[in-house]
Amino acid sequence: MITFENLEVRYQAAPSPALRGLTLSLERGIVGLLGPNGAGKSTLLKALLGLLKPSGGSGTVLGVALGAPEAAKLRGRIGYMPEYDALIEDTSAYEQVAFWGELSGLAPEAARDRAHEVLYFVGLDESRYRAVSGYSTGMRQRVKLAQALVHSPELIFLDEPTNGLDPDGRRRMLDLVLRVHAELGTGVILASHLLADVERVADQLVILDQGEIKAAGSMAGLRRALARRVELRFLDPLDAAQEPALTELGTVLEARNGLYDLELLEADPSAAFRWAQAHGATLIQVTPRHDRLDEVLLRALHPALPPASPLSQNPAKPDSEPSNSSDGNGH
Repeated sequence: MITFENLEVRYQAAPSPALRGLTLSLERGIVGLLGPNGAGKSTLLKALLGLLKPSGGSGTVLGVALGAPEAAKLRGRIGYMPEYDALIEDTSAYEQVAFWGELSGLAPEAARDRAHEVLYFVGLDESRYRAVSGYSTGMRQRVKLAQALVHSPELIFLDEPTNGLDPDGRRRMLDLVLRVHAELGTGVILASHLLADVERVADQLVILDQGEIKAAGSMAGLRRALARRVELRFLDPLDAAQEPALTELGTVLEARNGLYDLELLEADPSAAFRWAQAHGATLIQVTPRHDRLDEVLLRALHPALPPASPLSQNPAKPDSEPSNSSDGNGH
């Protein structure tokens, strides 16, 4: 679906590239482009859309080379939902989506028919003739999604699609993203700084920071590669000599009734069995506790970050819920 090799994008007068050394191949699906504000997510989208010319390296989108003469034709095969609102306030959603369909290459009659279809798909069929000036934030976001879909693209780019939405609005938008891929067969690149959004919909993940790829791959594969936390169950509680020796395996996060949560030094759970054999302990179960996405993100951005919640401090319970204090929601 998308490939790039040593891709670099530089803004004029900028001291360093906005993107540098990006090498990656993405399969068709829902790809979450994750990173903090300023990581380079929007710059990458603009480069893939052909709005920014790479200053180095190469890349393709749907088989078309970035910056190639035929790249303009690519815009008829892709859709783009921008982060910022640029709707025409005194015009109905139907008129705008139909107009955007014509701009994307559809004949006027086909554009009008498709406008009805996509507005129904996004749940705005009953409001399609109203001026968008009276729309809520969630409705305005759905108009933007409709215009990205009106010409039946093979691939759409969504830049912060839940921006400004409350929890219910975010849920509705993410449900639509899943339907776009499942029902329409459209590939999706979703750029966001909200971990929960990406975790909910994406099957592939690219973590970007300071213009560089910090980690990339399938969601399940990244969890396995970056997860080092395991729960060990012994037949009997470890004795006073055995328990301190667990530090040979990694950092003990919690101990309770013969169960030990560890942050392994290496992502190899089988090392626990070798340790048990060497120390005369009977290990009966090793349970990987795959990292939540926030832990995967922190590991990718800060690989030297020491493990949280050592045993000597107040450890977080392994089944505790992630905090929602910084999800950026609001009307």
